[in-house]
Amino acid sequence: MTNGKRPHVGSGTKIYRTFESNLDKLAYFLGTTESHYEKQVRVSRRQVRIARRELPQVEMQLDKLTENMDRSRLSKAEEKQFNKLAEKEEDLADIDIFVPMEAKLFRQFSELIRILGLSHLVTILEGYLADVVREIFLVHPDALKSARELTTEAVLNLGERKQIVSYLAEKETDELFYKSFPDVVNYFSKKFNITLDDSGVSTERIVEIMATRNIHVHNMGIVNRRYLESVKDGKLKLGAYKSITREYLRVSFDSIRTLVKFIDAEVQRKYLST
Repeated sequence: MTNGKRPHVGSGTKIYRTFESNLDKLAYFLGTTESHYEKQVRVSRRQVRIARRELPQVEMQLDKLTENMDRSRLSKAEEKQFNKLAEKEEDLADIDIFVPMEAKLFRQFSELIRILGLSHLVTILEGYLADVVREIFLVHPDALKSARELTTEAVLNLGERKQIVSYLAEKETDELFYKSFPDVVNYFSKKFNITLDDSGVSTERIVEIMATRNIHVHNMGIVNRRYLESVKDGKLKLGAYKSITREYLRVSFDSIRTLVKFIDAEVQRKYLST
């Protein structure tokens, strides 16, 4: 390998740096946002504890003042104290009733954040794969050779060879990523002689991550037949809810990062070194 300028793919180059940057931004967003909601749950619990401790005391003070209301008129000081206690009693009662509901929502928000995180994680992976495939074709147009034909009209509209190559690369990439991930794995193997399972991350692992993303995006996290058809050795049954824990998301991050690092090294070595 010489010291010549490399195309923008591979370790330390534009596409890979974009992937890593997007992954880091997502990790930071998930960490800070989930921590915020966890803090709100702790604050809510503390508010409820305080409210439940103080509420009986305030009620007793109000009862004492109320006893005197039938026998004599309250002084201004007593009236002010009564109104203050009544307002405090109402606030404490509201905390006792509504804050636990808020805490429950905050706990649900934490998983919602993880669901959004998993969805975007898969999008980042798909974006990297599309970009790297497109770049290989642009750098090595011979890899585009296939039985695909262009109409005379398309050739005339596109004109120069560079534009034709760019058009074909875009079309090939778009069609590829409408297919399943096992099809993408087979494509990399046959077209580029890159075996993705050699990354140490199995095809089944990525398929499971994508299937989990799909049921959360399209089926409220409920396992459907399509999920069961994709995830052969899954332990969940039809109709079960697939939760996304912090540990599941962490392992998914690690799996996708490991896979992309492997692809990056292989593509650089086989296609994009100068």
